[in-house]
Amino acid sequence: MMKKLHKYTVITKVSLANALTYRSTTYLRFFFYTFFIYVFMSLWRAIYQQGSVHGYGYVQMVWYLIMTEFVSFACGSDIYSTMNDEVKSGSIAYHLGRPSHYVFYQLANSMGQVLLNMMGFGTLAIVIGFVFVGPLFTFTMAGLPPLILSVTLSILLNFFILMLLGLSSFVIEDNYAFYLIYQKATFMLGMFLPVEFLPSWLQKIARNLPFSYVHWAPAKIFVDYSNGLAIELISRQALCLLAAITATLLSYHLAIRRLQVNGG
Repeated sequence: MMKKLHKYTVITKVSLANALTYRSTTYLRFFFYTFFIYVFMSLWRAIYQQGSVHGYGYVQMVWYLIMTEFVSFACGSDIYSTMNDEVKSGSIAYHLGRPSHYVFYQLANSMGQVLLNMMGFGTLAIVIGFVFVGPLFTFTMAGLPPLILSVTLSILLNFFILMLLGLSSFVIEDNYAFYLIYQKATFMLGMFLPVEFLPSWLQKIARNLPFSYVHWAPAKIFVDYSNGLAIELISRQALCLLAAITATLLSYHLAIRRLQVNGG
């Protein structure tokens, strides 16, 4: 067990070293991150002329957006496109011959970039928040450990959902529509709008789908922390993650049984 864990740890270290070497694209993403926050902040400033909305004050709303965008940029994994390219080219056959599980190899390989993103965008998020709207007084240091756990679960949940979508390329060659649906669902169900802003009937649906727990859960814990809320949302995130891992591993097992190499 320790040997396997060490193997994946080495893969993550190599991935992090590569990410540090080719970090120029990260600087460009810093610009886009700041630009997105500024645009959405300007939008919500106009909306908040009438006061709070659904219990969120203006400062809370800006920090909420900063957190959801941080999670989005921190995820930073191109596993979906990687999976598609490897399946369509047939190069996945070379990875299957390695002495490591393909799914967990890709997870370890992605974590290097994710760790760099978390450090870089985490620092940028704090700076932007204090410069744009000042400190968030509703957050306490007691909420930091649950917040870190929630963000970690969000990143893992996003990875395994994307991995699951990528595995669908074994069955459906052009699966880009699935990716677009997932992208738009996470955008509307928690990333741009808190779940509380949705119609009551849609809130019930959103709270029972995994999409909301990628962005909404950590941001909600951050801007409106309470022990009860953190336990509830983290528990739901953990259940969603368990379901995503199970579905991914099952799909992977079924996919490699019907693998047909068309290239490479």
